[in-house]
Amino acid sequence: MTTHQRGDKVSGVSGGVTAQQAATVLKKVLDDRTDLDEYGADKRLLFALQLHQGIDDIHAVAVDSLTDGGQDHGCDLVYIDPDSEKLIIAQGFESPKSSLAEPKVWKVAALNQSVAWLLSGKPEDLPARLKPAGEAVDQALREGHIKEVQFWFVHNQLESVNARAELDATIHMATRVLKDTYPGSPPERIIGLDVGVPTLYRWYQGSRNPILVTDEITVTVDDCFELSSGKWRAVCTAVDTAWLQSLYWEHNGTDEENRLFSANVRGFVGVKGKKGAINSAIRKTVQEQPANLFVLNNGVTALTNGVDVSAPGPDGRRVITLQGLSIVNGAQTTGAVSADTLRLQTEAGQLLIRFVECDDLSLVSEVIRTTNRQLATQPADFRSNDRTQLRLIKEFQKLGDIAYDGGRRTDPSDIAVAPPANRVVATTAAKALAAFHGEPYIAYNAPGRLWSDDALYANLFGDHTTARHLLFCYGLQRAVEQTKTEYATRCRNDPDLKGIPRKVHDFLQRRGAVPVVVDAVAACMDTLLGRGTRDPFTLGFSRQPTLPKVILHWQQVLKPIVPFLHHLTPALQPRGSRGVGEHDRAKALEDARTAFAGMVESLSEQDHAKTSFDVFRQHLGEKATE
Repeated sequence: MTTHQRGDKVSGVSGGVTAQQAATVLKKVLDDRTDLDEYGADKRLLFALQLHQGIDDIHAVAVDSLTDGGQDHGCDLVYIDPDSEKLIIAQGFESPKSSLAEPKVWKVAALNQSVAWLLSGKPEDLPARLKPAGEAVDQALREGHIKEVQFWFVHNQLESVNARAELDATIHMATRVLKDTYPGSPPERIIGLDVGVPTLYRWYQGSRNPILVTDEITVTVDDCFELSSGKWRAVCTAVDTAWLQSLYWEHNGTDEENRLFSANVRGFVGVKGKKGAINSAIRKTVQEQPANLFVLNNGVTALTNGVDVSAPGPDGRRVITLQGLSIVNGAQTTGAVSADTLRLQTEAGQLLIRFVECDDLSLVSEVIRTTNRQLATQPADFRSNDRTQLRLIKEFQKLGDIAYDGGRRTDPSDIAVAPPANRVVATTAAKALAAFHGEPYIAYNAPGRLWSDDALYANLFGDHTTARHLLFCYGLQRAVEQTKTEYATRCRNDPDLKGIPRKVHDFLQRRGAVPVVVDAVAACMDTLLGRGTRDPFTLGFSRQPTLPKVILHWQQVLKPIVPFLHHLTPALQPRGSRGVGEHDRAKALEDARTAFAGMVESLSEQDHAKTSFDVFRQHLGEKATE
């Protein structure tokens, strides 16, 4: 398990920009993000998370990850990404003062307390506010699904030595606790981040310019060749692994911001666990047969702001001079050949590398996307050119200017901008579709499978899947998420909330509750429709639906059935619970789903529910086709 720390107090930023100027830019950017206003003091924290992790749908993440409240014990956010196997625990602070100073140390010290609580391995002892997050963290750690842990202190002030010292103390404490509590599966890497104005500004600039390492870099090569087109120029050559190692350790080896990989969809993932087998093989090749590395490896692609090639010297070799560098493809290769044990190896292998200079941001985004297709970083990437996704994009456009991305990632330059109000994010829509059609556990615990598992993908996305039905499911999930947020606000405003409202609140705060509710509502469709339906994929709202209208239709039908939601609690038994196997969990889900559907059916004859259901039926069209 390795730990990394960084930095002393930073009074300015890069490129001659002062911290005060950076703060002014960030204030304007955050003011423009009106879509995040509903999160209050957590707005900056979510913005930072979206930038750093490249998250398209930050609102779906916020619903599950925010823990901020009266009993959060200094923990505002707990984010688990099952695809990158990363855990982020964060504390936020927003000073009302416009002038920059160092934040109060006790704010970051509170993070230490929250980490101790969350990593204790005893989620049952956590306060109610943190218990759902604690259960999710404990389960992920016990199953070995967390390879990297990050602790963030996000604020609108300067970064300081004192805050760094508190983060270091948190790292050391967490390292000890994790080794003791999860001896069989401790994370490989633990990081502390003081995310003040300078760091957040660098992240923001990184979203607009994918190249964060701006130094002039040189490399001497035996020979090279050039290719160019109207918008790009590329130089191809072979470099020693020792040169890549020096770059890695200068710009990335002890830097948790992954600056060398800023244009890559993900940094180095390590050599252990389910995503590290290829990297282990690369490292073995360097150790045992470095002379063959060139033909056994696909090589590296790097973006640069400028590339210049000298004339051959007396020895026939050339010097390539680069103006900045970011490895857009080959992060795994670079990390694998840069191990400490390999730095002392005298016989270096060689790798193919191409340096690409391009000023067209849209083309740069396409380079980033296409050169990373072999990495299962976001499985949706593999389907972005699938004929079903391309058809759905066109169908959504016909529905009335609804923006559907079809699995394509948001361009880095757009990640910091408020998304369109009428936007459907494919990765979130796939989860909603899966939950509606009986796979809530996969939707929450293994969303990547929805895209990477051919059979599962074909069941969900095929000729039978229409934009109207996908919008139908997506709107239901959004309505459930909004209900969860409403009950969280209600409980914050009334800490003594009791009875059924408290039970509903406690259920909805459990991680994985949203897809379970979507699944349960789908089981009630005969009651909601007032008749049976032969094919649920034909369901959709008639006329020209907009996303806000679809969410409103679902909110109206959810209102009378929300008081029964807490009866779905048995369906949320965590994986790996003592005495609970996959068969038991499936049966618990089926029993809870059946019981819930019976309650909704008995409710359907009551006047207030009957009226809501009747209104819902008026907006439906049985054939969800174009």
